Amino acid sequence: MLAVKLSALKPTQGGLGFDQVYYKLGRYEVDVAKKFDDFCADEGMTGVATWSATSTLKDSTSFVCTVTDTTLRDTSVLGTVVVGPNGDSLYLTDGHHGLSTYYEVPDGGPDLVVHVLVRNNLSAYSGSAFWTQMQSNNYLWLKNGNDQTITTAQLPAGLGFRNGMTNDVFRSLVYFTRDVGYSKPASSPDYLEFYWAEWLRGNASFNLASYDLTKLNTGITDPSTDTGYLGAVWNASTLMSNATDPIIAGKTGTDLGKLSPINGGKAYNKGTFGDLLKTMSDTKPGKIAYTLNYKSAHGL
Repeated sequence: MLAVKLSALKPTQGGLGFDQVYYKLGRYEVDVAKKFDDFCADEGMTGVATWSATSTLKDSTSFVCTVTDTTLRDTSVLGTVVVGPNGDSLYLTDGHHGLSTYYEVPDGGPDLVVHVLVRNNLSAYSGSAFWTQMQSNNYLWLKNGNDQTITTAQLPAGLGFRNGMTNDVFRSLVYFTRDVGYSKPASSPDYLEFYWAEWLRGNASFNLASYDLTKLNTGITDPSTDTGYLGAVWNASTLMSNATDPIIAGKTGTDLGKLSPINGGKAYNKGTFGDLLKTMSDTKPGKIAYTLNYKSAHGL
């Protein structure tokens, strides 16, 4: 385990589901406690115990996590890295979205210190030999947000929105289908959500461009006919739930966590999808509501 600044982490993927990050940023603006609770959880310290209006992520003494004994940290939830050539670089292989969120919050940024777990040390390799090792170990997703192949030289320089990451709208969509069309299995392949995103992108019966992803339509009684964000999530989830093996790249429904029946067998207005129906006026708004509210407020 290493304690590092976010600026020290090099991405291994070219795309990011921006709406997933916007959801968290929007949630944290409305519910500040959730920001500290998530950060403590992502640091393997369960959640937040105490914080105040003057607390900031950069000052770890300004808030207290539920677990205070660092020897009890749950390292299984930490982002993972590969040590690069000469031991002077760290390539992030898991955690791009969560850590990009902390890169973008006002009290986070490139100097925020987080903990990561080393999954492999490839410091003995350099040049093309290093990248060959990275590729053979499936530590890379060499595509940008438009599903176009990129080279290792075209990987983003850093996390967040301003260091070369491109927006993958299908990857965002897959985030919202979690526990509706799929559930992350205990043992899942690297870049799980990108496999689903690529599969949906190539599915002839699904046209994401036909949905208005700026709309959270309320009062729907049949999500399959909705033309807003909710309809896209429901219909994508339906395809995922009904997918036959192998789904993509030889991976089965079990590999990718296919959830059948859709929404865990619950009615559309119950369970996880039911939560997505909630607007900003509800006591507990849904993820899409937070996303759209944040984008509207910030002119995105």
